[in-house]
Amino acid sequence: MATFSAALGHVKQHVERCLPQECVCQICAEIGYRWRERQLGPALTIHLVVLQLLAKVALRGLRRVAGIPVSAQAICAAKMRLPVRLFFKLVERSVPRGLSAQDLYKQWKVYLADGTGFMTPDSPELARRYGKSKNQAGPAYGYPTPKLLALAQAGGGFIAKTVLLPYGRQEFACLSRLFKALEPRSLLLGDRGLVSFAHLALLTARGVAGCFRLPRWQVVFGRGTGSRRLGKRLGKQDLLVSWTASRRPKWLSKRRWADIETRVLTLRQISFRICRKGYRTHWAWIVTTLLDPQEYPAQELVELYGRRWAIEVQFRDLKRTLNMAKVSTKTAAGVRKEVLAFILLYNLVRTVICEAAGRQGVPPDRVSFIDAARWLLYSTPGTPLAELVVNPRRTRDAQPRKVKTGRRRYSHLKRPRAELCKPPCEVRL
Repeated sequence: MATFSAALGHVKQHVERCLPQECVCQICAEIGYRWRERQLGPALTIHLVVLQLLAKVALRGLRRVAGIPVSAQAICAAKMRLPVRLFFKLVERSVPRGLSAQDLYKQWKVYLADGTGFMTPDSPELARRYGKSKNQAGPAYGYPTPKLLALAQAGGGFIAKTVLLPYGRQEFACLSRLFKALEPRSLLLGDRGLVSFAHLALLTARGVAGCFRLPRWQVVFGRGTGSRRLGKRLGKQDLLVSWTASRRPKWLSKRRWADIETRVLTLRQISFRICRKGYRTHWAWIVTTLLDPQEYPAQELVELYGRRWAIEVQFRDLKRTLNMAKVSTKTAAGVRKEVLAFILLYNLVRTVICEAAGRQGVPPDRVSFIDAARWLLYSTPGTPLAELVVNPRRTRDAQPRKVKTGRRRYSHLKRPRAELCKPPCEVRL
């Protein structure tokens, strides 16, 4: 049976494999952070923070889990001494440079972008900085609810860059801050709340392709109207459309707006149907900058966009499995550090998953995330990686967005769940 001190050794072993102690010290030197030699240096403090989140214990219990004779106050002080920039750099270095086959689509590196929310303690500082959701009883009730905007790899699932936003700030206005992490020949998949002319123009200027779902009011019907016009028909439900810039959006600076060379974009609009037995057929649309119908068939792009749902599963692993739905720190700097530490731990578990997937010959998204986290915590140092649980790829009925308990924002489930489940859907052009 593994001891708790062995848990620290095992986590430290895997953290050092991705981020060696020399690498942590080098990053501290790069950002200009100076420290004096003591028992809780930067590297050991990072290991303790990751172990605390993985074991889901308080600081008082962390010294028992880690097996080191230090108090909770000393660990808290060591954590407060670390700068936020150090956590940002550690998250960047935790993403592997190489890409798997699941991360590529015809030599394009596929990335996913989306946002999610979480809760913090109800302290005056956090309430002023992040704000509270409007569906709460009033400013004296509820919790501050920041938003997390993330950029993740499609296959490996590593989170490469994050932006922390107040509740009142829209992800749409801050999406361009993620573009700096995208290399040329990358392909970004996003939901219908993240698409605009300015975003597509900025992506095109960087040599990055985009594929977004369209809201209905942006779809070109017939010949089109206003700034969106119909072009050439490429095939079944496959059109070329032209988008013209009307005015500068408020979230984009004048300098960046002037740097956009073109004011007319030629895009490709693809329509498809969502068919579900016993329900009405719904239409959906995607727009992309990949214009060649021979090299990029419409059906392939629709199936490629279906991979965007993987980021929702990644957010579930981050918030539910790792328990980031509500952080514990009560300061703004502490919240940023804790969120980045959660993402560092998440990338560490993803490293274990990718290694197990390569050994077992399965895609990384099929390996159980919680089983990899348990192996990382409870196995002894030096033991080889065991075979992790592989989840079967199955299509299951869509669950209703209702719950029996009233803790969440969803409505109450008043009928049997089996009656409200929808059968699997099928996508057709």
